[in-house]
Amino acid sequence: MIPQLRCSLRQASAVTDGARLIVRTGIVQRVWEWTGTGFATTAMIFPGCSGKGQPTGCDWQLPDASEPPPAVLRELSARVQDDEGFTSEHIAVTAVIEYPRAGLTIRWTIWVYPHAPGLRTHLAAKVTGAAPAPPPGQGAPPDARVDRLPIPGRDWRRRYFGYYNATQQRNDTHLDLLKEEVVRHPLNYREWCDWASAACLENETGGMALVKESHKCVNQPGHATGGFVCDEHDGLSCTGWGLRPPELASDHFTPGWATWWLAWSGGDRDRAVAFKTFDRLRYPIDPRRDMYIQANTWGSSDNGSAARRAAGEQSVLRELETCAELGIDCLQIDDGWQVPPGHPTGEPGENGWRPHPASYPQGWTRIRARAAECGVKLGLWAAAQPISLDELKATFTDGGFLQYKLDFAVLKTRAQIDALMQKVRDFIAWTNHRVRVNWDVTENDARYGYFFAREYGCIYLENRKPARPTAVIYRPHTVLRDLWQVAKYLNLHRFQCPIQNVDRVDRARSDAHLHSHSYATAIALMGIPLFFQETKFYSPAAKTEIHALLDVYKQHRASLYQGIVHPIGGKPDNASWTGFQCHLPAENRGYLMIFRERCNPEPDYRLALGWLPAGTMTLTDLITHQKWRQPITADGTTTLTIAPAPGFRFLQYAVSERLIPIRKPLS
Repeated sequence: MIPQLRCSLRQASAVTDGARLIVRTGIVQRVWEWTGTGFATTAMIFPGCSGKGQPTGCDWQLPDASEPPPAVLRELSARVQDDEGFTSEHIAVTAVIEYPRAGLTIRWTIWVYPHAPGLRTHLAAKVTGAAPAPPPGQGAPPDARVDRLPIPGRDWRRRYFGYYNATQQRNDTHLDLLKEEVVRHPLNYREWCDWASAACLENETGGMALVKESHKCVNQPGHATGGFVCDEHDGLSCTGWGLRPPELASDHFTPGWATWWLAWSGGDRDRAVAFKTFDRLRYPIDPRRDMYIQANTWGSSDNGSAARRAAGEQSVLRELETCAELGIDCLQIDDGWQVPPGHPTGEPGENGWRPHPASYPQGWTRIRARAAECGVKLGLWAAAQPISLDELKATFTDGGFLQYKLDFAVLKTRAQIDALMQKVRDFIAWTNHRVRVNWDVTENDARYGYFFAREYGCIYLENRKPARPTAVIYRPHTVLRDLWQVAKYLNLHRFQCPIQNVDRVDRARSDAHLHSHSYATAIALMGIPLFFQETKFYSPAAKTEIHALLDVYKQHRASLYQGIVHPIGGKPDNASWTGFQCHLPAENRGYLMIFRERCNPEPDYRLALGWLPAGTMTLTDLITHQKWRQPITADGTTTLTIAPAPGFRFLQYAVSERLIPIRKPLS
């Protein structure tokens, strides 16, 4: 017997029955049994694809990769919470389990979100006694198991996927951002995958997955992120605690990486919906702080000195005016605003995180006042780890900054990871959740990854510039390709999507000049539009063109953020029909952003859409205001026209007549 437990939140519940712990979201159910060494999964139940296991052993190993010895269940509790405002409301089930023989105590937590297609589990540990010494000469232990799905069988199809960081080096047509591999042959004994962030077991009726909530990327192992193991007898396991035994403390629990268990019925689209639905619950969007158009001062110059000068007061004052003229909500001041470390104007012991007096003689006073006059919010760049919590607070108090780009992080140890996350968490809580953080994944320095830390903000995906360095020169089709691949499994509304001035891009290395300013802007509108440039360099005609499109976008932005964005058409390669479908399932309507790329010869294209029944839909061109009814075939396709190429269409669709009124764009 284990302690009696009964907790509910709307469709979700957590109850005990004898030695069993049963959690339900309203869509999926998972059952564990107390075995004397921990909790072991005995059943996973959901429509179309279920699994059952035997109550033996434990779902996890100890951090040294040993199987748990006999344990004492010290606590089992459940309560409704939202992690202090950092995630959606859910039931948190917590078990505290002591292993006297190992000298450890484990805290195991399950987050049960109502109407979710899965659950989140999380392990933490602390030293509570004299743990056995490792054998002499033993190096680091292998990555320990943290979760498992006991669904044996040889015929599961295995799917592994993950995303690359170091986007500075992935700007060619052949360098995808997403790596995805499907293994179809029968499973014999064990199969390992150490590069993926997610592993799926699938059949014709559905599937289930384990996801590593960490900074792991395809080209970045991260700190103790482990991998996935498929076994014909034991099912699917996830390894990698996220900490090593020497990192454990005795006065507090040290957290490891969390794991998502997801399940779905159906095929490819249903799998993608499960991932993105759970992602939106884990990392909810608040329109008051997460819905914006941003400019950044760094991205127009071909050298660091000029880019830093763009962060000076006079340049920023001009930028505020052009941001207001274009309809950009927030201007982020990048590197160059601060006193350099060791500068003679700095006080002893300071590391320079205050405005440079030569450029900002009145501190933040003038730009803060001008930003208020222009109706533009302010954001700020800083190096993630050197800047202190007190210095972050000072920038917020003195400058009123709301969007922070925290750059150059190196997260190679548990201490580095926890210190940065705690600093950011404390800062956001201190501002009453008014500020957000943009996490930078442009370099390969053990940075943040894609499934981690987004409760604090979003991902700054990539630098794309006009001329130098050559590895990041802006190319419309590779930017579109990256966003299209992000949207396959992640919520694009959590990613800053770069826009560049096509008139200024190197014509020897890019065909950007053969695309319109509105085309380059439209690429980013299904995510967070980021003008990575000094907008003062736009011509008057370009400003008029961009402003008109942004005005239309803003009329529909709130609706776009209610939906989930999915990639449709072919993978962008400069010769495809491609784009995005933003679907609002509760209302059976949505939006299409469709592109005919420059080298595509077909003005008409049969495009496959999702979630729409055969029949007729109403389409409205949000740019031309044309409205018409369009047939949808039984296989979900409809024919669209774009001429000439490159071109795009921004459309609203509805199965019913419920449409948002359309205003004409401002001239």
